[in-house]
Amino acid sequence: MQITSDNTWDDVRSELCDVVITALIALHTLTPDAREVFMAHLAGVTERSLGADPTR
Repeated sequence: MQITSDNTWDDVRSELCDVVITALIALHTLTPDAREVFMAHLAGVTERSLGADPTR
């Protein structure tokens, strides 16, 4: 979907959800330990942006 001035915020939210779902499926396809890979990456992003680790 191309975002235009005709799109609603619901359209944009739906597209963002589609991107997240696609990325998680791709991660699961590429690695058997997708949850651990994602959580480790999320911890790094959180540490960089908030200074906290969400997994603790």
